[in-house]
Amino acid sequence: MINRLLIIIIILIVPVHLVGSVHETLPSWHWAYRYIDDLRLRGCFTELYSMNRPYTRHDVAFALIKTKVQLGKGDVVLTSSDLKLLDRLEREFAFETNRIQNDTLNCETIYAGTRLQGDLDKPDDGELKYRGIYRTRLSASVGHYFTVYNGLNFNQYLMDDPDYMGKKWRGIAAYTEQAYAAVGVGRFYFKFGRDFLRWGCGERGTFLFSDVALPLNQFIASVRLGSLKYTFLASVLDETISGSLLHDAMGGEPAKRYVSAHRLDANLFHGALQLAITETVLYGGIHRQMDWAFLNPFLPYYLLVANNYGSGNMLGSIDIIYYPVRRLKCYGSLLIDDIQVEKTGPGDLEPNEIGWLMGSKWADPFGASGLTISGEYVRVTNRTYKTPTPWETFLHRNVTLGHPLGNDFDYWQVGVSKWFLGSLWCKVSYSQTRKGEGSLFTPWDESWMDYTVEEGYSEPFPTGVVEKGSEFGFLGRFYPSTQWGVELEVHSRQWSNAGHVEGERESGVRWRVGVWWDGGIRVRL
Repeated sequence: MINRLLIIIIILIVPVHLVGSVHETLPSWHWAYRYIDDLRLRGCFTELYSMNRPYTRHDVAFALIKTKVQLGKGDVVLTSSDLKLLDRLEREFAFETNRIQNDTLNCETIYAGTRLQGDLDKPDDGELKYRGIYRTRLSASVGHYFTVYNGLNFNQYLMDDPDYMGKKWRGIAAYTEQAYAAVGVGRFYFKFGRDFLRWGCGERGTFLFSDVALPLNQFIASVRLGSLKYTFLASVLDETISGSLLHDAMGGEPAKRYVSAHRLDANLFHGALQLAITETVLYGGIHRQMDWAFLNPFLPYYLLVANNYGSGNMLGSIDIIYYPVRRLKCYGSLLIDDIQVEKTGPGDLEPNEIGWLMGSKWADPFGASGLTISGEYVRVTNRTYKTPTPWETFLHRNVTLGHPLGNDFDYWQVGVSKWFLGSLWCKVSYSQTRKGEGSLFTPWDESWMDYTVEEGYSEPFPTGVVEKGSEFGFLGRFYPSTQWGVELEVHSRQWSNAGHVEGERESGVRWRVGVWWDGGIRVRL
């Protein structure tokens, strides 16, 4: 602890431009994603696999170099507003681009940094509070290929989170947010440890791994073959205790839980079309160990389970991003949990458990530089992400691994955002949500078993008493430099049938204003 305090003190006294190791990943909270996404919409960074994150700093730096070449050839045309965004990213990743372009540059480095964020937060129905998020960062880069990284998160917001399972102490909670070793050699990349994960597309969240849960303890390996990228993931999830009779008979003993996945991304037609297909299995049980078959990156999980090799919650997804014309993006995802094909008995009357989303973004409409119009619709049916076996629910530490709204809901939103002078980003949005009584935490039910095939079975969507909510939102982000920024968000919400109580109405306004500072020092060995 003393060593960490000394590092923080040094960082606060000697603020140096933030840099990192080449194979260090870019965490989900990093401001650069906003810049990258908006420039990607305007024709830059076509080499990046947009639906397979987090990026590494090497990925972003390499894409920056290619974008500069394309600009010189006239293949990419940017407005003055866009060029300011690009310049900000070039300054952030200058160290990495220099290392890529200069093989003789010393690659033995140690980096120590911190990110300090202080917010004034006013919940819908609560009092104004100060909430801080303080992160430490420590990484070592050995040669061009090997990186070790560690990051802690001291987070006061977790004091208000009833789902947080960790220790809360004197007004703050802390956990290791990232801790991994990564190796990148040519087209191969390997990482072992704890890190963020986001697969798929979606404005508010994705279907399989949406990085709303705490970062996963994982082994991940990927290889690039031309326009294709193949990724394998194996992770150990938290142990869970269920109230089932099986667990009661065994004294409430926790179940071991694991998830394996493999994914194929394709980046076609110079980035105009990106496709991805993913197969995931979440399995476990009391005394069950990691399964070697599910650790095989090339075995189809569905065939293993269908042939009674083992049990597990199977999920598959198809993701697509398409740019039909420059500055217009269309995207969608299909999530398949369980689909009934045969109709031979009552068990086949189980409703399909699927989800789908679709959306689009239009940049610089009618010549308005820096303006983006967006819209999205998401729908996930009841019982998706679940099976009759409680430990196969798609949760990690009481939080969904998939879409933040869970299941039994649909949601749509429209928004307009604008960049001003390359440093101020503002967005106004409106959304509506319908949420049924089903969730990842409600007990599994099989109402269809009381019906015959001839009678058939159907249920409304969403189910039960449906909460209906609408929200107006405003987001503001001011980035005067790569090292500090100011954030403002305001949300005005109204709910009918609140808490799934017929006729119950609620409304409220939540707002937050915050300031963050990011900096550190790097030492060459």
